[in-house]
Amino acid sequence: MKRKNYEKIIQNIENHDNIFIFHHIRPDGDCLGAQQGFGYAIAKRFPKKKVFFIGDNENIFNFLNFHFDNENLIQDEFFQNSLAITVDTADIKRIKKLDFFLNSNFKTRIKIDHHPDIFEEIYNEKWVDPTFSAASEMIGYLLMEENWEINSEISKFIYLGILTDSGRFLFPSTTSRTFQVAAFLMKFNFDFAKLNWFLSNRTEQEVAFYAEVLANYKKKDKVLWYFVSKEIQNKFKLRNDQLSAVNILANIGDARIWLFLIEMENGIRVRIRSNGPKVNKIASEYGGGGHEYAAGINLEKSEKTKEISQEIIEKLVIQVKEFEQNE
Repeated sequence: MKRKNYEKIIQNIENHDNIFIFHHIRPDGDCLGAQQGFGYAIAKRFPKKKVFFIGDNENIFNFLNFHFDNENLIQDEFFQNSLAITVDTADIKRIKKLDFFLNSNFKTRIKIDHHPDIFEEIYNEKWVDPTFSAASEMIGYLLMEENWEINSEISKFIYLGILTDSGRFLFPSTTSRTFQVAAFLMKFNFDFAKLNWFLSNRTEQEVAFYAEVLANYKKKDKVLWYFVSKEIQNKFKLRNDQLSAVNILANIGDARIWLFLIEMENGIRVRIRSNGPKVNKIASEYGGGGHEYAAGINLEKSEKTKEISQEIIEKLVIQVKEFEQNE
C-alpha cells in the first residue's frame, strides 16, 4: 500500500502532547486559514492534547473568530514533548514570531507548505507539495482523506485559505482536487455566501486606491506595474494586505505580467503575478521566490534600489517575449 505524503505529519501529531502552530509574516487568508483550521481540527480529534496558535492576524479578516495565544504566558510545562508546526511558510525567515519558533525547548519541528521546497535543516519532518493551490487545501485534503471529524468553524477557516490563495478558483494552481476539497468542506454548512460577501466587500477608501492604481499604472510591452510610494500609502491609509493587492492590475488588455513595487522603510517589496510566463525564477535571482505565477522579492534599500527595480521589469518584459515565442 502506497504511503501517503502526510503520514508522518499525523504520526508526529499523535506522538506529541503539546502542539504549537505558526504562520508567516504579513499574514494572508491561506496561512491564517490553515493555522486556525488545522489547529482546531487537531484539538477536536485529540482532546487531550494542548494546541497553541502563535501569531497575529494583523487586523485582516477581523470578521472571523481568530484565536491567538500569547507566547509569553505559556508555562514551561507545555514545552515538554512539544511539536512546532509551520504552515504556508517556505522560508524560515518568514515565520511570524521566529524567535519563539527557534526556542530550543521544542522537541520537534515540521513544515506543511505548498511553495517550492527550500532545504532547511531545522525541520525534523515536512510535507511540501507545490501541486496544491494552498496550504489550506493540503490541510483540507488530509482531513477529507483521513475522515477526521470537523465542524462548520473548521471548514470555514480552511475554505478561506483555499478561496484566497486560489484567487476564487481562478488561478492556474486550481485543480479538480481543489474543488473536491472545497466540496467536502461545504458539507459542514458554514455560511460560505456570508464569507464571500465579507471577502468581496470594499471600503470607499479601498475603491479610491484602486482608482488611483488603474489611472496611473505604467506599462511596457505586456508588463504592467505600479509604485506604491509612502505618500500613497499614507494618503489612502493602507493596511499590509491592501499594500499587496497587486491583482488590481490583473488581466488588463494584453498584459501577461503585473507587479506592485511597494516602498518600505528598509527598501522595496516587489509582488509579481502572471497569467502564463513563469516569474519565480527571476524572483530567485534577486533573493526572492514563490510560485511559478506568483512570486515576490524584498530589495534592500540602497543607491541602486531604483535601478534594480527597473532591471527586474526589463527582465520580465523579456520573459514575456520568450514565453509567447514558445506558446
